[in-house]
Amino acid sequence: MPKRKQQEFDVAGATPEMAGDTTAAQPDRERVAQRAYEKYLERGAEDGRAEEDWFSAEQELSDAERGRA
Repeated sequence: MPKRKQQEFDVAGATPEMAGDTTAAQPDRERVAQRAYEKYLERGAEDGRAEEDWFSAEQELSDAERGRA
């Protein structure tokens, strides 16, 4: 089987997101889960809005990380 030619990229000015690495741009899963759970409790532990809590927590933590950069 022929070997694949490795692509070369100009990395000057590249961000992790451009390279497909989103780990630097997103808060870790544990922190998001903890914040989503806090949001759930703040609402009085009302069921049925887990996705909303998760996405809201993700956005909140991402914004906070960007603010620190």
